[in-house]
Amino acid sequence: MALFGLLGSASAGAEVTSFNPVKNVEAMLEVNGPKVKVTVQVDAREPRTIDFAAEKSLHVAIDDFNFDGMKDFSVWQIDDGMGTYTIHRIFIYRPKTADFEEVQPDCGDGFVNLRVDKKRKVLLSTYWGMDGPQSCVTRFHKR
Repeated sequence: MALFGLLGSASAGAEVTSFNPVKNVEAMLEVNGPKVKVTVQVDAREPRTIDFAAEKSLHVAIDDFNFDGMKDFSVWQIDDGMGTYTIHRIFIYRPKTADFEEVQPDCGDGFVNLRVDKKRKVLLSTYWGMDGPQSCVTRFHKR
């Protein structure tokens, strides 16, 4: 019921996504232009806003990106250049803090053209090296 009240207070025109990262915890993501407001329903915590340097629309994807059984989220957009690539920022749910933490790929500057390989439990993305585009494999069990 508490989340319903929050949904009612969302800004007009904002895209709202709600989900449960773990049982008894509700999360709400409100995308409004180049900003995403993240609210986790634990205690009386204030929501936080994540700013994106984006000219194109932001999109939200919910998945278990680090393969720990808890739901995480990604905010992604088409690149601002020719619109050829998808650029993702990934936020992993951390139960100790009851919040989301942004993670980086094991190589490159970001998750470009992200693919989630659930069978191998890795994230695949692209980065640019001296010889052009390269494949990046990010594993979370090492961390």
